[in-house]
Amino acid sequence: MSTTVAIQGDNASFHDIAAAKFFGKETERVFCDTFSDTFSALATDKADVALCAIENSLYGSINDVYDLLFTYNFQIVGEVYLRIEQCLVGMPGTKLDAIAEVYSHPVALAQCERYLDMTLPGAKRMEHHDTAASVQLISTLKKPSVAAIAGRQAAELYGMEILASSIETDSQNYTRFVVLSKQPTVDQSLNKTSLVIRTNHTPGALYAALGCFAKRDINLTKLQSRPVMGSAWNYIFYIDVAIGNDAPLFTQAIDQLNAQGCDVTVLGSYISG
Repeated sequence: MSTTVAIQGDNASFHDIAAAKFFGKETERVFCDTFSDTFSALATDKADVALCAIENSLYGSINDVYDLLFTYNFQIVGEVYLRIEQCLVGMPGTKLDAIAEVYSHPVALAQCERYLDMTLPGAKRMEHHDTAASVQLISTLKKPSVAAIAGRQAAELYGMEILASSIETDSQNYTRFVVLSKQPTVDQSLNKTSLVIRTNHTPGALYAALGCFAKRDINLTKLQSRPVMGSAWNYIFYIDVAIGNDAPLFTQAIDQLNAQGCDVTVLGSYISG
């Protein structure tokens, strides 16, 4: 029986490509307009798992997803990294100097800001919920004055022309996606764990918390702060560490964090992508 995975975006979107890379091409998809819809699809059992982008090497962290992770009690059970090549896509025969509007997801527009500033400075940037859906949109508009930013697969799917390729600001453009489930992973080879820490609001509290990992030579691969809703100037910290949650050193670090008065929530342990 195949796994049903909820993703933000449409067929041929980067989420779709990442899902195929992690689960295989035959996996059934539940396409969602927003990250919130994606989490909701898993919560309501419309999907077995969900896959969400969580950070991009150019754009940075996707804060909406971090906030949703704190809201929902899901487990991160995997991750996948995808090289993102953005293309300018338009109707066949479209000329660059005729383009007045460029549609794409806000993150994709941000990734291509330099190209847009230099090549299409007069074109209006139109935010859309998905890169692939942007290509679908311009294919229905059938106007030479509109273009989209998306991947090659989306251009091919909708019969559009790639007007320019690799237009992202930096070629080292990678997105990290996390796989979410209601159940944790049970595997002896887990080597990465994500967790949330809330420290006491005292000087040096975060320093002391991070020291619980440093003194055991546990490498931190991510540290992301987010404000606590309804509690001004208080923060929670999302942390990724290069160790599985069944390792004795990890257990020791968590015990010390608890002893220091930290609230700790383990978001999941998985195999590093």
